[in-house]
Amino acid sequence: MRQGEFVARRMSEAREKEFEELSAFLEFYVTNVEGRDRDDKIHPSNVLVKIVEQYGKSQALQGLKQAINDTIEDSLDFEPSQVSLIDVELAKNNLITLSSLRLRYWKKYRKIIERKAIRNETEFYLVVALVNDLTAPIEPDERLILNGLIADFEKDG
Repeated sequence: MRQGEFVARRMSEAREKEFEELSAFLEFYVTNVEGRDRDDKIHPSNVLVKIVEQYGKSQALQGLKQAINDTIEDSLDFEPSQVSLIDVELAKNNLITLSSLRLRYWKKYRKIIERKAIRNETEFYLVVALVNDLTAPIEPDERLILNGLIADFEKDG
């Protein structure tokens, strides 16, 4: 192996499925909800291909999860009727719905609160987004806990 090359690790079947599910969702969402041209070089789906080529799917999955967290954060202001319309279109295309991803997002948040620790960058950005969103339905005492977890992660990171 030459210097600067990397060996991509083989992902588990579950992580492969997660990668496919999230990348298909992101492609649909950015193209159809945000209105970005699919052929645009900076469309996340095109960027994702380059990341996979350079770093492998396992590394790309981490960035993909962060992009999904950003998408969910951006959708928090959507009216329920708008979320429903998006969900219908996603379901028609056999894709995971925005509502399902939002539910995962909140379950991850609850687990972080219960464990009182941020384990990785994806969780870090999820917590930062929640703390920065003053409209998020988070109790003041939980917001303090989250701020402490952010400080701990930044200190240890």
